[in-house]
Amino acid sequence: MKGTVVTNWLKSLEALYGEDIVAKALASNSWPEGRIINPKENIEDESIFAVMNSAAKLIGKPIEEVWREVGRSNIVSFSKWFPSFFERASLKGFLMMMDHVHTQLTKMIPGAKPPRLIAKELSTNEIEMRYSSRRGMYDYFLGLLEGSATFFNEKLTYDEIERGTDGENKFLRVKIKFEKESKKPKKFILSKVLSLGFLKSIPLKTSVLPAIISTAALAIVFPGQGILKYGISCILIFLLILAASKISQQPIRYLNKELDNLINLDFSEKILVQSGDEVEKFADRMNILKETMTKDFLFLKGGSDDMYSFTSSFSEIASKMEFVSDGISSLVYEVANGAVHQAEETEKSVYILNSNIEEINRITSEQTDGKGNLEEAVNKLESSFNQTEKVASMLLNVRNNFEQVNNDGVQLSKQVNEILDIVNTVADVADQTNLLALNAAIEAARAGEAGKGFAVVADEIRNLAESSRTSVNVINDSLMMFTGQVSGFVEKINEQFAQLEESSKTLADVLNGNRNSTQQIVVVANLIANLVAQLSSETQKLSSINENMHSLAAIAEENSASSEEMSSNVSEYSDKIKDLVQNIQMLEDLLDMYKTELRKYTI
Repeated sequence: MKGTVVTNWLKSLEALYGEDIVAKALASNSWPEGRIINPKENIEDESIFAVMNSAAKLIGKPIEEVWREVGRSNIVSFSKWFPSFFERASLKGFLMMMDHVHTQLTKMIPGAKPPRLIAKELSTNEIEMRYSSRRGMYDYFLGLLEGSATFFNEKLTYDEIERGTDGENKFLRVKIKFEKESKKPKKFILSKVLSLGFLKSIPLKTSVLPAIISTAALAIVFPGQGILKYGISCILIFLLILAASKISQQPIRYLNKELDNLINLDFSEKILVQSGDEVEKFADRMNILKETMTKDFLFLKGGSDDMYSFTSSFSEIASKMEFVSDGISSLVYEVANGAVHQAEETEKSVYILNSNIEEINRITSEQTDGKGNLEEAVNKLESSFNQTEKVASMLLNVRNNFEQVNNDGVQLSKQVNEILDIVNTVADVADQTNLLALNAAIEAARAGEAGKGFAVVADEIRNLAESSRTSVNVINDSLMMFTGQVSGFVEKINEQFAQLEESSKTLADVLNGNRNSTQQIVVVANLIANLVAQLSSETQKLSSINENMHSLAAIAEENSASSEEMSSNVSEYSDKIKDLVQNIQMLEDLLDMYKTELRKYTI
């Protein structure tokens, strides 16, 4: 089905049932929204019929009724599309020319196979029309008939004669009766009498009856001449009249030949007749007609040439516009993509910047808190340093005390050694006393009874000496053990003193290092505090920049939307340019067809 017809069907559907119904029917059959149908486009029958069936379901009417209503409405659409074809005096004249109109229209649409609407006149107000089409759209055809009657404001009635198939085509024959009668034929009764019902030649018509009447008149005027003479007279009169009539008809036969030239579309030469009668006037009137038609055809040919030349120039301009439009469309598309990409990148940058600012704010907040903690730590460090100095001072005092203890231990060791010397002396005395007691006992034994008392004393002295010896040994052992302990204690004190001396030196070095480190930490803490303050200030500036970036992102989104809208408009404009180029090409083809048709006329 050709695009022109489909477009008119859809327009009729929209006019009858609304654009929403048509849009839904198109969408349900996967037709793209806003599809532009080229008049030369060939659309599959199944596709448009599916759309019509969907529309009928949405409307809630049988498809046959919908087709009939579309047929009625299409007459209005066709009258707007092809107004010249509807400039007819009567409905009958319009329908009689319908098949010819379809034939003319299909010349402009390659590959079109329109239905045939063959009309046969039965009387002044009756015709028989045969609709023949491979699609068999009977209801649509009947709707067209009813719509035509409404358009011409004329009533008609029709009766179906026959439905059937003829090869691959389906046909419908209807008898149509019109309200108005067409122009009746002019009857010339006397001329029909002269023809005697069978004579078609004008010379014969003008010869036979006059010859008979003339012979009858001779018989009345000159009676008794005999049948032979009357017969010869009749034949002579017939031949004379026939010859005169044929001679008189020669200019008319010449005019008939000229009419054949007109039928063959030859208007190039004037009709020159010199007959000395009314045929000359008739020839002059034919020349006036030929001249008028020649002027009209000359105007049409010149106009079509001008239009073709203008259309060719316009086509070149349109082609250049199409090329430029494609370039602009491509450029705008790239700009739109760039704007979209820019908007996306700006949005990403804003998001990243916002995240970074939030992170910086968090770090700044933590640094601010850390600043207080750092100051507190510095204070604690200074306090610890002071306490460490006190500890160092105390360790120094301990070292000094340990030194005194060490000295006391040495003195104690010396005194123990002196005590050992005394103990040794006591031991020697005990030994000597024991020896003396032994000698006294020996002497007492020698003295006998006299020496018993002395022996007892000597024995007690010996026991005392042994006891002293034993005590001295115990004391000596205790002193030796004490001396060993004191020596070990002194050695340990010496070791601890040495370690304490080393620790004191190390602590002094550490104190000096801590003093320098504490001073540097205080400086760094002050720098960090200043940096935190600067970071807070820069963060506020970044927040201001972030707000500007948000505004920039909003502007970028607006630019992106505007670019996309502009791209859409340019694409639509480019499509319209392409449609314009196609329409111009169609116009060129149409004008070329007109030129071809006008070339048939020789002027």
